[in-house]
Amino acid sequence: NGADLYFYPGFIIMYDTKDRFGIIDMKELQFNFLPVRFIERGVVPSDAKVIDYTWDKVNKNGAPDKRFRDNFQIPIVRYGAITLRTAAGVNEEYEFSNYEAAELFSAAFIDFQKVIKGGF
Repeated sequence: NGADLYFYPGFIIMYDTKDRFGIIDMKELQFNFLPVRFIERGVVPSDAKVIDYTWDKVNKNGAPDKRFRDNFQIPIVRYGAITLRTAAGVNEEYEFSNYEAAELFSAAFIDFQKVIKGGF
């Protein structure tokens, strides 16, 4: 739902419309990756992994609320979240259903950033 991102060797272009775009220097970008537990009420993507279940109506202890006859289980999936921030005000978060692919991309990107910043 946010701007499109175009990655180049030293910068990223954030493009929304021809009047709304920005160029971000890789050295100014704070890039983070973290796992997210997401209660998936829609269709579970084929590349996502179900890691747990909850109930539509749940008690405080995690057990199903038996007052509801049509109570059903809902999958909890593990997604990978990538956040992009800058001091100038960029604050974007993207979630990916393929956790492993997002993790590998993040590790490679962080290594690339270290090379650019001269710390590798």
